[in-house]
Amino acid sequence: MTSTCKFLSALLFFTRLLSIIKSRVYIVCLFVFFLNVFHSYAQETVIPEIIRKIPHDSKAFTQGFIVDEGIFYESTGLYGNSSLRRYNTHSEKLIKKISLEDKFFAEGLTLFNGRLYQLTWKSGVMFVYDKTTFEIIKILSYNGEGWGLTSNNKYLVMSDGSNILKFRDPNTLRVIKSVAITFNGLPVDNLNELEFVGNEIWANIWKSDLVACIDSATGELVRWIDFSSISERTGTEDVLNGIAYDKVEDRIFVTGKFWNSIYEVSIQD
Repeated sequence: MTSTCKFLSALLFFTRLLSIIKSRVYIVCLFVFFLNVFHSYAQETVIPEIIRKIPHDSKAFTQGFIVDEGIFYESTGLYGNSSLRRYNTHSEKLIKKISLEDKFFAEGLTLFNGRLYQLTWKSGVMFVYDKTTFEIIKILSYNGEGWGLTSNNKYLVMSDGSNILKFRDPNTLRVIKSVAITFNGLPVDNLNELEFVGNEIWANIWKSDLVACIDSATGELVRWIDFSSISERTGTEDVLNGIAYDKVEDRIFVTGKFWNSIYEVSIQD
């Protein structure tokens, strides 16, 4: 009987000791996890510096934004107020504007082979314009929602609010490939307005001040850019939603829905 009690006491002691060790190991693992998260944020998030401010139409619900040869092109949304605009990069002087039919809610915008491509939200319609006259050259169709749009020398790239970017043939909009965007193995949803910057695709994250810099080949998120220091957001709608890259001058411009300004910024990696 005594031997049995001693055995049970020893077993209970070692069980408690194991429990303590497991708890401490758990605490250490939890600490390491949060340390890695903080380190990841610190290492992979950059803050922009403002170079200059340019006036922006505070009534423009910016959905697409590009720059080419010293000229801004902008797609603005909302039913009954969607438009395509062209204006000067120095003074925001409006050069040309056309309005879409009230049934269309305009979305992303890009330039490909000298033509402007403009998405619509739920209509499944993409307008292709002459860059100078804004005359419609053709209308293309696609399935699903249209959010952001950009292009390289070969494909149009579309977002639809998920973590998937679709590379499409610019003549037919046939999907060539789809790339899932991830960060630390997790999907990055709400990808909105897009812009190619070198070999990366920069994507606004809807209703946030963050831009995701994405490896266009692998879909991996390279780093974040945090624009909260320049954000003009006061509510849920007036969010960051415009990235324009001047590849000739290597300049970056950003703006947002209903913002008063366009910001030329410098990004230090």
